[in-house]
Amino acid sequence: MEKILTIVKSQDVDIINFTFNEINFEQKEQIKKELNELVRAGETKFIIDLSKVGFLSSLVIATIIFFTKEVRKSNGEIKLSGLSNEARSVLQLTQLDKIFELYETENDAVESFKKSP
Repeated sequence: MEKILTIVKSQDVDIINFTFNEINFEQKEQIKKELNELVRAGETKFIIDLSKVGFLSSLVIATIIFFTKEVRKSNGEIKLSGLSNEARSVLQLTQLDKIFELYETENDAVESFKKSP
């Protein structure tokens, strides 16, 4: 099976890189499983890097929202980085930009965690 996402650690932040432009329902379930394992392991700081995702489909958005709910139950935090103009527009139209902190780059998002209390 092709790798759907990669996860790397930078300082105490898990950076999740989505390596696809579109997913199907089966892949969505696999992503949810992998992300939930991080939460169960006690991780609380996440950046989702969407620089390889040109279009945010409803499945991708649903996956991110589901993960956000799980992370916030554990008092964790998620930030998004690397959004294309189209992806940013989708988040603005759906008003999800009010729920997520959006950053141009992964480094900007990592630095923002240093400023958080």
